[in-house]
Amino acid sequence: MRGFFDKTNVIQQVSYRSEKGIHSCVSCGLYREVLHPRIEPYGEFEKKVMIIGEAPGEEEDKRGKPWQGQAGRTLKLELCRIGVNLFKDCISLNAINCRPVDKNGGNRPPTEYEISCCRLKVISAIKRYKPKVIILLGNAPLSSVIGHKWRRSLGGITKWAGWAIPDRDFQAWVCPTFHPSFIMRQEEENETRIIWRSHLEQAFSKAEEPFPDYPDEEDCVEVTNDTEGVLKGLIKQQPEFLAFDIEATGLKPYNKDVHEIVCISFCAEHDKAYCVPAPKTEKEICLLKELLEHPKIGKIAANMKYEDTWMNVIYGISPNPWKFDTVLGAHILDNRQGITSLKFQAYVHFGVVGYDEFVSPYLKSSSSYEPNEVKRLVQDPESFRQLMIYCGMDSLLTYRLAELQMKELSML
Repeated sequence: MRGFFDKTNVIQQVSYRSEKGIHSCVSCGLYREVLHPRIEPYGEFEKKVMIIGEAPGEEEDKRGKPWQGQAGRTLKLELCRIGVNLFKDCISLNAINCRPVDKNGGNRPPTEYEISCCRLKVISAIKRYKPKVIILLGNAPLSSVIGHKWRRSLGGITKWAGWAIPDRDFQAWVCPTFHPSFIMRQEEENETRIIWRSHLEQAFSKAEEPFPDYPDEEDCVEVTNDTEGVLKGLIKQQPEFLAFDIEATGLKPYNKDVHEIVCISFCAEHDKAYCVPAPKTEKEICLLKELLEHPKIGKIAANMKYEDTWMNVIYGISPNPWKFDTVLGAHILDNRQGITSLKFQAYVHFGVVGYDEFVSPYLKSSSSYEPNEVKRLVQDPESFRQLMIYCGMDSLLTYRLAELQMKELSML
């Protein structure tokens, strides 16, 4: 089947341009050496579940269908155990859709470049079929579907396995888990297989669950210069819990000649947060102290040590009582590495990703004690507003996450 499509058709159908150039079937070139190039999605899709694997193997290349080899048989058997027919209930495709072959003619894992060349085909399939659930089996589909939007260190499938992510771009639950070939290398009924089965059960249960209807978080953040009014209002409201977040000029506040807090945000309800410039006047600072040391208002933060240190050093305020830290909560609920940050938790629980892209370059500094570039944002009104929206979203998402975690920990 070589020469099944010409160069023009290939570039038009599956290519996109990045900072590294055009990624397409032509630049990848795998289609030239296989029996069935660009294997199409396969399955009747009755349960509206899409399963994305790694790449075709020898059997898939011979037959032109996904899941024809031993890994496919392992997947079919496991799904059968939970009452699912792979080809009747699901639609299946791979992160790359031509078989990658090593120099000896055997199967090999796809490269990141090959995955990027095939990503547009995968995303197009998701948009065309509109699945309720997308199951990612292994590292390659994880990189294909999430890697281009997750700008931090992606990590491997172990970090992501078991989450049911309400991805807003796809309006679908994205459920990463292990590839069948990994399960095949384990003992028949060891804990990994049992965990894998629970991941698959959870994924298919999500097909029966409505996709959440989220408000736009930016619209939930009120940016205002009325620092005094916001502080008075929160003191009068006396909420049971108050999440707050600061944006400052570095990580460590001890050199007060160069460091300052530039804005602070508060959230005491599910869909409303406020962000104000950092208090400057004596009256504003007194109100901030009254709020953060109010004995009936429980304080919440993502990494409370940061906010606590800055408040003590810059203002002489000791926030009290501290009620919850979402970073510690995430660690208690799941002790895997790389999952406790607010940004990770916001994506896997609420589908919020990338809201820090504009601000994050300005938050970096050469060391913990050196200033960052945040003051450059403060000098421009629109940039400062973007920083304050970001700060407000941090408080809003911290509050929502704390609600969820405290419920899971039976604290509410």
